[in-house]
Amino acid sequence: MRKSERYTGRDLNLRIDLREWQDIGELPEFRDNPFLPLKSIPSSIRPFVDITDVSPAGVRIKAKNYVGILPVSEDIVITINPKAPIEDFLYILYKAQGRRVSIKDLKEIVQAGREYAKEHPNIFHFLIYVLLVELEKIRSFGFLKTSQFYIQDRVVKGKLLVKETVNSWLKGDKSKAVCGNFELSKDNPQNKAVKFTLWMLLSLYSPSLRGEIRNNFFEKYRWFEGVPLAQGINFVNDVEETIAYQTLPNSRSYYYDILNLCMFFITHSTLDYKSAKEVKVKSFVVDMNKVFEEYIYNVLREKLNEQYKVKRYQKRPLFDDTLKYEIEPDYLILKNDEAIIIADTKYKSEPTTDDFYQVLVYADRYDVDDTLLIYPSWSGETHTESFISKRKKVNVLYYNLLDVEKSESDIITAIREV
Repeated sequence: MRKSERYTGRDLNLRIDLREWQDIGELPEFRDNPFLPLKSIPSSIRPFVDITDVSPAGVRIKAKNYVGILPVSEDIVITINPKAPIEDFLYILYKAQGRRVSIKDLKEIVQAGREYAKEHPNIFHFLIYVLLVELEKIRSFGFLKTSQFYIQDRVVKGKLLVKETVNSWLKGDKSKAVCGNFELSKDNPQNKAVKFTLWMLLSLYSPSLRGEIRNNFFEKYRWFEGVPLAQGINFVNDVEETIAYQTLPNSRSYYYDILNLCMFFITHSTLDYKSAKEVKVKSFVVDMNKVFEEYIYNVLREKLNEQYKVKRYQKRPLFDDTLKYEIEPDYLILKNDEAIIIADTKYKSEPTTDDFYQVLVYADRYDVDDTLLIYPSWSGETHTESFISKRKKVNVLYYNLLDVEKSESDIITAIREV
């Protein structure tokens, strides 16, 4: 495709795949002209990218610490992919949400997706392929059905409902007997979540779904004809409880992987409900700063032994004479119930001077000598650098996201050394 063709016309469907913190000018097709053919970026998308330059040719952007899909216009869709391997990204995401997952299981899911798909242009498309693969288990092993109580007033079936029958007779219809019985039904929150996800992906991200994959989605969507399409997402709490407490029967345990993927798509989409029938998705984004903070907290809570504990921040006044300004470090690491380390996560491509000043203020207010700043790293190993400032020690830990299993052990070792 010639560049002039890429930037003109309404049927371009320009798809741009970036990685975290990557500038659009780093992409081969944008090196000579690193601008999107737009006058501005929509306000709903602006928080998720940096605008680095504006010219008559358009707008130059750089990805930030968000992973997801951003529909910039009718013709342009930007996908921001994680720098971490897909299975590690999913592991971090699920563990941040407090879900029990293993790298081994996720690697199996990822491998299934790779075998199914001919190509994976980005994380969004890859997860769609994986969802389709997981849904095939329903065809093989069956739907999750739950017992529902139905009332019938024309067919004598099941248990006779005396009160309802008498009320009907008092109203003059003595020919009617009201009965109730339990029947297995596909109409449950779990199947509603799956159907809603399929509808959302088909209806709202259709420009990103092409050919065979779109047809595959339509086929799967028709499987759920007996399930009412939810007008909202009231089913989310029920589904999350199902995942958290593992309440499904063993014969339907394959639903957990399906529901995890559905919750991923639903909970990270910015849904705008204008009415019961009109739903608009502005973007699909994962804030990696929040995910990284929650993930590290769950790692510390799980891996530290009884001698060491981690607590979430406790607000303290920045100045002694006022409570107006408060400081909030991410974690306090305690030994024998006494705070010994102030720890803060920063999901950034590199540290800044402000980060050092901030953690030193935390150390002063909590009267702690040792601090720990935790950053993501893709260098191949977790390592620590240390700095001294007025008897306060700042330890900068670069957490390797290319091997999260090893990094979880390394961060515990680093804390004990500090």
